[in-house]
Amino acid sequence: MALFATVTGSNNLLSYDLNRSLAYLSAHSSMTLFSLKNVNTSSTQTVFNPEGHPVADIVELTLRSSSIGGQNVHLQFYYDPYNWSFPPDLILRGTSIKPSLTDIGLDNTWDYQDPSNLSKVLGKISRMLQHGERQRVATFENERIQVEYSCLHDHEEMDCCLISSSDGPTKVLFAVPFYIKYTVNGAPKSVKACAKIQFRVSSLMNEVMDALSTVEVLSSFEYHDVLKSIPPIGLRESITEFLERVTQSVVDHLEKIERSRHIKKDLMDELIKKFRKNLLECDRVNNSYAAFLIQVPRDGPKPDGVPTAVVTVYATESFPEKYPKITISMPILPAHDTSNVAPPLIMALHRYSPRWNAERIVESIWKQLIEDIPMYHNKLVKATSSWH
Repeated sequence: MALFATVTGSNNLLSYDLNRSLAYLSAHSSMTLFSLKNVNTSSTQTVFNPEGHPVADIVELTLRSSSIGGQNVHLQFYYDPYNWSFPPDLILRGTSIKPSLTDIGLDNTWDYQDPSNLSKVLGKISRMLQHGERQRVATFENERIQVEYSCLHDHEEMDCCLISSSDGPTKVLFAVPFYIKYTVNGAPKSVKACAKIQFRVSSLMNEVMDALSTVEVLSSFEYHDVLKSIPPIGLRESITEFLERVTQSVVDHLEKIERSRHIKKDLMDELIKKFRKNLLECDRVNNSYAAFLIQVPRDGPKPDGVPTAVVTVYATESFPEKYPKITISMPILPAHDTSNVAPPLIMALHRYSPRWNAERIVESIWKQLIEDIPMYHNKLVKATSSWH
């Protein structure tokens, strides 16, 4: 176990315990509105290690009051480089709060060997900042803001702040963590997100001029595009209504994906069941397509042969809202001349409904193939005769 650790990009060394504290802080730095922005270390140049390198005994941190706007809070921790077990002194700038060292845990409760010690201090400072901002928002004389606050003030993790301006509108910011609950493959899941809302309130009319919103996911989530596609909060839409809309949009999208996955599988199952003897190839991993060599027998003389075509059915991304893409192409044998191959025909399915089950969809496809394959065959025969 080394006594000191090297700081990347710096000649300063960190004590072992301070290095662990900063590593823990880096991994647990999210504080909603008051998140960690910058971390710098420096040295008083009074203490050196045996190799002559200065030991960092000053840690400078910046808390960001909001990702939408707001001021920063700067903190400077001064350690005793001769005895790292002593709690550091603290200088706080950018805020009106004046906590005592006991209020924030820089007293005899300080455990220098606890990797979370700095995080705990920042957590207490953050909660004090949040409490102060809550009081300012709660007493802000605007009906819309007071209604929003009254609906959210019992939310323990909710943060809010007020940013006054002498020559412009006042900004009121809310950050509301919430859980989006959904189902994937029948298994219930949830993801924690944070909605950040900004209202601009006119100082002349004392009315909300506009509203901005962002939704940030606080844990792993693979459907970020869904959140980006959700329209921002409406001017007259409450934050609670907005959170419900975001959650429902995610649920609806995932239900759509789940239904699409099931109907694609059902479609491929039904196609293979009906045309098993005609199957050429298919995708049974994603159930995205299946290809068949299909003949349509017809009565009477067959001077031009039996109408035959390669039919490929694609379950595209737009399926089942739109009918599956179907192509009809001429069969090609290895020995055939491919210089005059006719382009495939993209078949429009005339009778289709997204509400149909797979069996009815396949039946509609087959009824249309009975008509379209002979027509495609006749066109090929005429085109072939014109080539000679």
